[in-house]
Amino acid sequence: MRYPIYMLKTLFLTAAFAVPAAAQTQDFSALQNFDASQIQEVQLPDLQLPSDKSWGVNYILKGVVSVTEAGPLLNTIDGRLFRLDLSARKAAKFDGKTVLVEAQAKQADDLALLKVAEISEYEPKASEVVPAPYQPRRRTATLLENKDGRLVMGNVRMSSSKVPAVDSYEWTTMTIKPELIKNIYFIKKPFKPEIVAAHSFFVFTFEKGGLTDANGHEPMALALSIEGKTRVGQSFSPLTGLKRSFGINWSLSTWEEYAARTIHEEKGHLVPYPVRLSHAEKAALLRESMLQAAVDREGEFYHTIKNNCTNNLLILLNRVLPEGRRIKLWTIPYMVYNVKATMPLMVITNLQKKGILGSEFTDINAATLNTVLP
Repeated sequence: MRYPIYMLKTLFLTAAFAVPAAAQTQDFSALQNFDASQIQEVQLPDLQLPSDKSWGVNYILKGVVSVTEAGPLLNTIDGRLFRLDLSARKAAKFDGKTVLVEAQAKQADDLALLKVAEISEYEPKASEVVPAPYQPRRRTATLLENKDGRLVMGNVRMSSSKVPAVDSYEWTTMTIKPELIKNIYFIKKPFKPEIVAAHSFFVFTFEKGGLTDANGHEPMALALSIEGKTRVGQSFSPLTGLKRSFGINWSLSTWEEYAARTIHEEKGHLVPYPVRLSHAEKAALLRESMLQAAVDREGEFYHTIKNNCTNNLLILLNRVLPEGRRIKLWTIPYMVYNVKATMPLMVITNLQKKGILGSEFTDINAATLNTVLP
């Protein structure tokens, strides 16, 4: 199959730009001579466009199929329930059976319906290999409480020291009052070469009393970073991110911990851009971000183009923006993704033109690490 040149350009550019913080080694040498022949060698299933539309989020799940009046359902081993886009004939064949399903959901905030690509009966084998544990830096956020105008989130990474210990992580719960939101920042985390590579994430600042940890301390801000969920011994690259290589994790941490680890451990720097929203929109975006961060995404795959650190931030923004200000995510709906909605450097320019982002606040580096985000 031959691919149109615009698809090849999109694939190359997005692989270069949409790099998550999960990367332990930022090696972009593989992209320098990335051409069509290499794309063919990668054999990416998402480029084999089906006759109908390709949705944005890949899943592989194990569970039991049940046929109901509402249609076929998949009950996963960990208790989640999905509707299946599956023919009545196939659904009847697997009714009541444990199956392995390869499927797609529309996007990260719309996971209820899965369009099934492959389904087969599943019987675990005695010799089945147990995968390595996930790397300890990332835990899935949990929603412990949501009432009386406050959210209590678990698995928030923090540090009790100004310089976090390498490969050692501390965790806390955080009480959040959305009505006390102050500002939101879209943060750019450049990688070398900085003219093409970056990670991006949100940071939320609060009025006094808006953000409190389990010990009553009030951090400067809260960070939400959407990253590849890699296992011990597994590393990230833009090319492997195009395949179903690793999961996805919506990680929460204090701004102080994230910034200090970036600067001291990774020798990097961070660039904040204020998000221009009304107070009501900021509070809504914070709430939506926390609710989505707590979604169980086991079986969901990171994708360099369609399910990455940056496009999911825009999905969150679209949940609170009025229709006329929403960002277009697909150039051709569910076939070709809009590069201005997935590549961090292009996203920043695009959002600034739309009046959604302001100018760069200041560069956060070793000399400015203690700068307070207003």
